[in-house]
Amino acid sequence: MLVAPASSMRFIPSMRSTFPICAILVATAFANLFGADEGSASPTAPETLLTNGPAVFKAQVVAPPVLSLSNSGAGPTPAARSRPQTNLVFEGFLPESLNNRIWTNLLALTNGRSTEIWSVRSHPIGWPLKAPVVQWNPKSLLFGMKGFTGLSPCWEDERASGQIPVTALTRRHGYTRGHGMGPDGFNNNWAGKKVWFVTENNKVVQATISHACVRNFSGTTHQDYTLFFFKDELPPSIQPLRVVASTNLNAKYPGRGTAPRPVFKTEQAGNVSADIPGFTVNTWKGGDSGSPDMLPLPGELVFSGGRSTSNPCAQMQADMDELCRLEKVKASKYQMQWVDLKEFPSY
Repeated sequence: MLVAPASSMRFIPSMRSTFPICAILVATAFANLFGADEGSASPTAPETLLTNGPAVFKAQVVAPPVLSLSNSGAGPTPAARSRPQTNLVFEGFLPESLNNRIWTNLLALTNGRSTEIWSVRSHPIGWPLKAPVVQWNPKSLLFGMKGFTGLSPCWEDERASGQIPVTALTRRHGYTRGHGMGPDGFNNNWAGKKVWFVTENNKVVQATISHACVRNFSGTTHQDYTLFFFKDELPPSIQPLRVVASTNLNAKYPGRGTAPRPVFKTEQAGNVSADIPGFTVNTWKGGDSGSPDMLPLPGELVFSGGRSTSNPCAQMQADMDELCRLEKVKASKYQMQWVDLKEFPSY
């Protein structure tokens, strides 16, 4: 049974039932006082719809069976009655909500789709001097969505295949985890290391790191990420992901009880989880840190943060700008692109 804060719940009219809340409260009170017929487990009131933020639930007050207790040889004692319970079943989302936009789009997307991102992803003999062999799985949940080519299948300093993955947030900046990456600050520790991306047509594209910025919680910023600066721009065939602020996302796209809240999450073995039944994989294994969490907008993946690492923020952009300055590149050309969610209500 879902339990939600009373202050967040709101009853709304139902096409199938206009039974008012007062009737449910009265029915519940009578059930508490007098109980239902012995042996029954039928509802004491018709179904009603109610909201919890953007989520709509079907509510039904149910009277439990009456339990007759007896003492040995003394006949039955007065019947013991339990309190009625309210069962809440997810029905859908309010039509104007971001939750509804994402949920209805995802339902249309999942038919025949798979959590497997790559059809092929391997290191040939001679790697990393030779590029990896990589091909997209065209049946993947995320294939074809704007920004999907900004997900790197591998890079030269990964601990194991798919670990510490790099995500392109601009044409010159890649994101990954900060913890375990060394001291906080700017460095050249990965200068010359290669990062690979793949175009929609399975052409492997190589980027080379020239500078980096590591942030971890022990530093002054108390953030957790590493930013790589690429020596050259990524080509137009590789699309960096747009980003969304966590505060904005939490207000516009809240989780509510048992209602689904799809978020695309990649993991080191090469799968993407949508956090819904049938499309869920383990994304919290050792080595998954820094893997991108992405909002599945219609036709687009939007970066909202890394697994157990920091979300896009002003400090991150400031570090990107400083990397540009250190490399004598115009920072205004390489800004994170923020998604505007103002058309959706906040909850």
